[in-house]
Amino acid sequence: MSRRLVTKMLALASCPRQPEDHSAPPPKLRQRRRALLAATLALGLCVLGGRSDGADANARSRASDPLAAELAGAFRIDVSSIDVTYDFWPSRPRIVGSATLRFEMRPGQSRALFHFNPLRRGREPERAMLTALELDGKPLDPDDDRDLRRIRPAPGAEPAFEIQRHLSAGNEHTLQVEWSMPKPKPPADARWFYNNFDDTEGPKDETEALWPTISSPEALIRHRIRLRVHSASPYTVLGSGSVRRHHSAAGVQAWDIDTGRPISSSNVFFAAVPSDQFRTDHFSASGVDVKIVSNLASKARKQAKAITRSAVARLIDDFGPFPMPRMQILLTEWDSGMEYYGATHTGLGSLAHELGHMYFGTTAVNRTWRDTWLDESIVVWWEDHASLDPVGAKFRSAIGAGRPVAAPGFDESAYAEGARVLEAIARAMGGDRKMMSFLADLHSHRKFRPFTTADFIDDVVAAQNAIDRKQLQRWLLTPEDN
Repeated sequence: MSRRLVTKMLALASCPRQPEDHSAPPPKLRQRRRALLAATLALGLCVLGGRSDGADANARSRASDPLAAELAGAFRIDVSSIDVTYDFWPSRPRIVGSATLRFEMRPGQSRALFHFNPLRRGREPERAMLTALELDGKPLDPDDDRDLRRIRPAPGAEPAFEIQRHLSAGNEHTLQVEWSMPKPKPPADARWFYNNFDDTEGPKDETEALWPTISSPEALIRHRIRLRVHSASPYTVLGSGSVRRHHSAAGVQAWDIDTGRPISSSNVFFAAVPSDQFRTDHFSASGVDVKIVSNLASKARKQAKAITRSAVARLIDDFGPFPMPRMQILLTEWDSGMEYYGATHTGLGSLAHELGHMYFGTTAVNRTWRDTWLDESIVVWWEDHASLDPVGAKFRSAIGAGRPVAAPGFDESAYAEGARVLEAIARAMGGDRKMMSFLADLHSHRKFRPFTTADFIDDVVAAQNAIDRKQLQRWLLTPEDN
């Protein structure tokens, strides 16, 4: 995720803490948000814990899990598969999409929820973009409140559509959605087509996406996307997992993108860019296949190669084998970046940071949005531990407890104060190398097994004796006025 603010925040971190207003992002961040909002479409299912081929999100006993019970009203279904098709006409420009989602109702739930939140302008503009909706083969009217009702399912959760049908538990259901929309105008070139998930940095009620997403970080599901570009001009496509090109029909180019394993929907990336504007570089970084697609000059591309090779070598040395077989990078003039599974859209300044998220944030994922402070703190600590001052014994924060669990976002003090908490833990463990070893073990046994701040505290307590549980809870889970 973007570390545009990290340097400034770290510089301020050693100063006495002052009351801060985190309700609005800085001006540059607001500008990027507005730009991305103009280029994003979010259609998604509210879920907690999709089926994940052995991942423990569904294996937990919900009857004895208070957190699952707390989230039941916001995330009502378990998804078993997601198949998406996109047709993109650059010359119009226009996007037509369809999605098929198979799911079961969670215990105690009978009405499914899904998200569809494009552009967020006016009153429920998403209804106008829905062209067809079917539940278990029976058509629904997207414009009729008797079929589809807009609600906010839980505090902090995004607005969602509630399907006005009673669904039985224990049976698989199928939701089919079709939509059509004009491609938003620049800042993105009209010929580019890419998704931008920015769940954990966006303003309230903002999950940015260009395809169906599941607004819960712990929901691990295999994703398959068919992308068709209707243009005679050649295109280059990259994405999370594998990208396979089909034989093109006249004027149509087609690709399949397959994550290959269950991952969080907010970690899935794809991009289609015109080949005449972007150069592609293939190379190996410590045995990892890397593809960089960029519209920058050759000097910047060479610099990106050097950064990638250096960062991947360091990450393997610090945290163990690279978590995915390939890495795909959309490198542009962004002054920030965003991480995805095996992919990133980034500028040069944040490239190494986003590569760090291949370990924490895309493979070692958190169970709720409230817990996602942790991956930013770990990656910032990994980059900047040599210059960090640890928090003191009297420091306290609610960084891991101060947000609604269903609300996309995290406490942005993760960049500075969260990293300083990790520096305090590192010193208690005996130094940087001991901390790297701890984090490598954390990644090894937590990857694809979504975990909470409380789980992290358990791991830290078990790994050292200098900091007890109460101290960690004071640093991470205690509001300042308590």
